[in-house]
Amino acid sequence: MTALWQAVDQYLAERAPKDWAKAEVRRYRQRIHEILSAEFRLLSFFQSGSFQHGTAVMPHSDVDYMARIHYEDKPLSSTTILEKMRYILKAKLWEANSVAVDRPTVTLRFTGIVTNYEITPAYLLRGNSDEKRVVAIPASGGGWREAAPQAHNKFVAKMDSNHLGNVRKIARLLKAWKYEHGVPISSFYLEMRCAEYGKNNDSIWALSALRAIVGRMISTELAAMNDPTQLVSRITAYSSESSRLTAMARLRTLKKNLDTAESSWLSGESRRWEMNQALQAIWGGGFPYCETSS
Repeated sequence: MTALWQAVDQYLAERAPKDWAKAEVRRYRQRIHEILSAEFRLLSFFQSGSFQHGTAVMPHSDVDYMARIHYEDKPLSSTTILEKMRYILKAKLWEANSVAVDRPTVTLRFTGIVTNYEITPAYLLRGNSDEKRVVAIPASGGGWREAAPQAHNKFVAKMDSNHLGNVRKIARLLKAWKYEHGVPISSFYLEMRCAEYGKNNDSIWALSALRAIVGRMISTELAAMNDPTQLVSRITAYSSESSRLTAMARLRTLKKNLDTAESSWLSGESRRWEMNQALQAIWGGGFPYCETSS
């Protein structure tokens, strides 16, 4: 029978991007970059988000790109660049089924293995290295807000390296729960909470780490968190109060199931069925049936 740690690894391996998915992503990246570089003064075009951070959960995760454009070309309203980028991609990217603005991105939908791509226009505000660059990206109402995608990627990678891959593991488990239950909570927020946990703790074991992270999110009522890189303002978890209330209710259910799973695992064979019921309530019937500590 499968041990719990083996079940976690198996479950995540089945949801990791495969080589053919990565090849498709590279092909579309080239097409998108060609179109944008012909129309804008691009200074860089780089991947951000789950695929770049190694926390993608297939088939749900989007592919995210930042298109950094010369600062002198920055319009007063972010709506201007979003609409212009949407128009150009809709006209020239014939492979896309749809092209739409979904602030702060232009969202592309394809028929394929990886269906959703999000392109964020960005303009450098300050910093001269990946660890220090802060960019302006679209915000609500035509405004702008600060982001530091490369610094955040490096922070997650460093914390993950310090913990032998376990920071990304717990981030992917949280994201998998989010997708399984349709929880309206920011994937980036979940990821940064996991990296923050890695920064503040010497060791990580999946269930206890998740219990601690989820417990913190509940006790703070999903309050915005300080940026651990100290480069930008606080990182928010939700887009509306109704989303917060829904997410809080599902977090409480998650915490209850995590508590049951861990206590059952520690209790041994007599509670093996109860443990597996709790695990599958969190991650669905696709989570492997596994044994307890005994």
